[in-house]
Amino acid sequence: MRRLVRTLRTALVRTAFRLASILPVRSRVVLATSHADRIGGNLAWIRDELAQRGGGVPVTVLAHRPGTGARARVTAVANALLAGYHLATARLFVVDDYFFPMYVISPRSGTTRVQVWHACGAFKKFGYSVLDKSFGADEAMVRRIRIHSNYDLCLVSSMSVAPHYAEAFRQPHDRFVAWLGIPRTDLFFDSADMARRTETVRRRYALPPTARTILYAPTFRGDSVMRARHDELLDLELLRTTLGENHVVLMRLHPFVRTAFRVPPALEGFVIDVSDHPDLNELMPVSDLLVTDYSSAIFEYSLLGRPILFFAPDHEAYERERGFYFDYRTGVPGPIFETTRDLAEYIRAGRFETARVEAFARAAFDVADGRSSARFVDEVVFRTLAGQSVAGVRQAVAGRDPAS
Repeated sequence: MRRLVRTLRTALVRTAFRLASILPVRSRVVLATSHADRIGGNLAWIRDELAQRGGGVPVTVLAHRPGTGARARVTAVANALLAGYHLATARLFVVDDYFFPMYVISPRSGTTRVQVWHACGAFKKFGYSVLDKSFGADEAMVRRIRIHSNYDLCLVSSMSVAPHYAEAFRQPHDRFVAWLGIPRTDLFFDSADMARRTETVRRRYALPPTARTILYAPTFRGDSVMRARHDELLDLELLRTTLGENHVVLMRLHPFVRTAFRVPPALEGFVIDVSDHPDLNELMPVSDLLVTDYSSAIFEYSLLGRPILFFAPDHEAYERERGFYFDYRTGVPGPIFETTRDLAEYIRAGRFETARVEAFARAAFDVADGRSSARFVDEVVFRTLAGQSVAGVRQAVAGRDPAS
């Protein structure tokens, strides 16, 4: 059934692409994601930067989260046709994740495709790096469809991780650029904007002003994003008993997890479900420390220089399922815990160290200064819409990378 669905989607995208290719290429930017019903992260920051420039650049947003049932199938057909049309006619097409329609067409001359990705650094494996794992695509699928193909430019937070992305995308090294920075990190360098967003989050979730706030952001489990799940490994009741009343936990499940988390009545006031918040980065400044397992949120959180703790009782199983680009036990910027009791006692003691976090941030980002969105618009959007060739745009931005 899955193969049949892929075949149908491919036919729809290619049909729309071929028909639209008789039309002229338009000076339009398309911002597209296939895992959410609205854009966020890098795509949202690029959209907002363009809007601040006066709205002179036409922007189209394609945001579609796969679903099940008849209505979802009709929506999927419409989105496949739309994607094919815009891939053929938009001067610049920007995606932030795996985007199937981009991989089944032969790019049209005069169009540019950019992958800004949804994560910084290189932590857990993805793309072609997981063909030997239970997660992600398999060899049979990638023989039929060359996933992560047709990218003209890809953002990375540091050129040190470009080899990992080149492996994951099977793209040449010259496709990757770090000098532009990562747009959504701009939040951490505008103190006034960050203060406004922080106050909004505090009001929305009625956060107590004096409590130590723990952001708990585990990644998902499962062998595909469509079967993502949350395994309740952390004993929240024991955490509350150990920490007492002067702590609050912001529970942020991964967006791929479809099953809602329900806060038990006994934990109300201690655990606050913030999974509905659209931007994880906005939750970071209100927290005093991050607890996670394998989430790439550690990269952006490291820019705050605050403690990062790792609760990973299943790290060996996760290694088998997904795998990492570095040794988990020695590479993460904080202590690793396998029991809730050990984690809780460490937090209660409050003797945190951040030197590893700060060193991690320095290694993870070649450029992080609050100007990444502006640089992307200036160097990629405006150059592309002005008719500069793909090779010219790539040479202009890659030539300034520290490690290029």
